[in-house]
Amino acid sequence: MYTKTNKEIYRFSVFQEAEVENEVDVEKEVEVEKEVEVEKTRKNKETGEDEKYKTKEKRKVKEKQIVKEKRSEVEKIEHTFVLRQPTRRQMEEADMEYSIEMSKCVKEGILTKAMLLNKYTDNGGIMSEEEAKSLAKMYGELAELQTKFTNYKIKTEDPEKFTTEQRAVYEDIANLRRTIAGIETNYSALLNHTADVRAQNKVIMWYLLSLTYYEDKEKLIPFFEGNEVEEKKESFYAMEEDEESLLEIVYDKLMAFISFWYFSVNASENDFESLEKDLEEGTL
Repeated sequence: MYTKTNKEIYRFSVFQEAEVENEVDVEKEVEVEKEVEVEKTRKNKETGEDEKYKTKEKRKVKEKQIVKEKRSEVEKIEHTFVLRQPTRRQMEEADMEYSIEMSKCVKEGILTKAMLLNKYTDNGGIMSEEEAKSLAKMYGELAELQTKFTNYKIKTEDPEKFTTEQRAVYEDIANLRRTIAGIETNYSALLNHTADVRAQNKVIMWYLLSLTYYEDKEKLIPFFEGNEVEEKKESFYAMEEDEESLLEIVYDKLMAFISFWYFSVNASENDFESLEKDLEEGTL
């Protein structure tokens, strides 16, 4: 799992177009009062003839000056976002959210993937009996591995500091998730409305709300307001209803990065950069 530091999963920038008012220097012709030399005519007292002479007096004249003017311009403002590495406490809370959502769905009569696959195995369907049994077995193994990993009570957040056994379990979970995700892609229409997918989507959103920060003058500030996840969720809903432009710009990237992190193991910075490039080019 890539971490730029032991506190970050990945950081990236987005650009938001915004109308800003700037003061600019403009050369303009303005009217000013100043002392100038003028030529006048008067009668010579001795000769009685007209004569010209020069004098100075204040007059309004036009001249070019550099003046300040306010102008509205559209600028691209850079916003830097950081996905922070979850703490052990956050990981445990996320696992609890998954279990609660699974239990809630089952009580409401929503089948789990394993239940649905067993049903198709018994009745026949788009998946062969062997494929269904294999996938159901993977779900069981994944649940056991997640329970085992939670029971370790790991204090460090850095996978590099896990014991050999802990790291092996950690990598087995990620590899199994990735294998399952690949298989599920072929049966997404069948599995999208299972209790597992609902719980999984809720956990990914939980991590998105909890781990998303933006950088402001070298300080990291939570993107979604609130101390608790429920408060952050309300903040997210408010931004969505208000059609907050920055959320619209960054949301797809946040979801893609969090999902990629959730299902991956040992992802490098290059992996995230490659994913970001694909998102920007629209190849995903």
